[in-house]
Amino acid sequence: MKDLLFSWVERNRDWTLNVLEEYLKIPSVSATGEGIKEAQGFLLNLLNGLGFKTRLIETKGNSLVYAEFIVDETFKTILFYNHYDVQPAEPLDEWISPPFSLTERDGKLFARGASDNKGSLMARIAAIKAFIDEKVQPPVNVKFIIDGEEEIGSPNLSEAVENSKDLLKADLCIWENGSKDEEGRPEMILGCKGIVHAELKAEGGRQDIHSSLGTMIPNPSWRLVWALASLKDKDEKILIDGFYDEVIPLGDEEKEYIRHIPFDAEEKLKLYGLKEFILGLADKRLLLHHLSSPGLNICGLSSGYEGPGHKSIIPKEAWVKLDFRLVPDQKPEDILRRLRAHLDKHGFHDIKIENAGGYPPARTDVNHLFVRLVAEATKEVYGKDPIIYPWMAASGPMYLFTQRMPCVSAGVGNPESNIHSPNESIYIEDLFQGVRHIIQIMIRLRTTTD
Repeated sequence: MKDLLFSWVERNRDWTLNVLEEYLKIPSVSATGEGIKEAQGFLLNLLNGLGFKTRLIETKGNSLVYAEFIVDETFKTILFYNHYDVQPAEPLDEWISPPFSLTERDGKLFARGASDNKGSLMARIAAIKAFIDEKVQPPVNVKFIIDGEEEIGSPNLSEAVENSKDLLKADLCIWENGSKDEEGRPEMILGCKGIVHAELKAEGGRQDIHSSLGTMIPNPSWRLVWALASLKDKDEKILIDGFYDEVIPLGDEEKEYIRHIPFDAEEKLKLYGLKEFILGLADKRLLLHHLSSPGLNICGLSSGYEGPGHKSIIPKEAWVKLDFRLVPDQKPEDILRRLRAHLDKHGFHDIKIENAGGYPPARTDVNHLFVRLVAEATKEVYGKDPIIYPWMAASGPMYLFTQRMPCVSAGVGNPESNIHSPNESIYIEDLFQGVRHIIQIMIRLRTTTD
């Protein structure tokens, strides 16, 4: 079966590339709403043509595309989570070729969405088409849930998943995307950190005031700076009461997986143009801290006059954008409640918390049967053991699915894919290796769990 299907992948490279090209032409930018309806229609037509039952799952924002191919109710079911929206292409002058026109250069395919996330979705669709075209019964049931708002934080995904929980029942979720590392080793990610984002705002007078009055009029910038200084100390410890109460320490097996993740701190310092990392950490200790610790970050800070020259004022307001990265089992609502209590306790009742939200971390048991299954399929296709991350330091709505089933990432990216940046790309051969990878996972999912 495998040889027959892998042969289809080689014989149908043009089909895969042509369909991907049409898909990438659609500028489905969720931040602006451009191309959203066109992307939905493209996917519905494509999946309908392959024999899937399809529908739109309506939300308060962009609808999700749902598709299912039920072979046998007694078979296992694989659920693919992807998204059809992409980041804006700006700055346009930094693109070597047009962002929404697939261009081949040096063995790569360049276009916005090539890696994040349209290339990985096309690898999955092509894998299923291989079974259909070769008249080989797919060994599993297949479902797709394709988000239209991932690039703006999936604000409506939680409600949609909850309302469609019976529809989305499955045994294994293959998550949005994946990549190879710098040495060409495939990576598997089993979870991600959660996130809480919020703005803190301090207000003064109804307008900017002459700074000569600074000895009698409170300055909102100082109020905000003092409030920020109370949140975290110089040793990177977050000082909010109870902040660490729900943190579950890493298990020995999770630590062992992290120890096997290749990591060169000196190379990272060169990459980022830094002299040292926080707390003087390096190599494995740094990586362990990076992946296992929650964090508090200042994303933006602004107040008063920021133009050229000097302007002597007391600003009328000051604000800061924060994000907290959460680890299991921290919850966004607990963090926001404790943040408010902290500010009040330290005399900052006047500091407002605005535009707050987020989602919890996601975790899949490293010992789950399906994790081992995907790891074995990965080695068979790539010829290398995968690098397994118990979770990644970034965040995503994976928790909605890990609450229901194991989730494992798989995709066609690479360290130079330039996700969210100009000249986004994937390697052509990685795309077709990704198709074979999904085929092998599907074959193993059936034979391993009979």
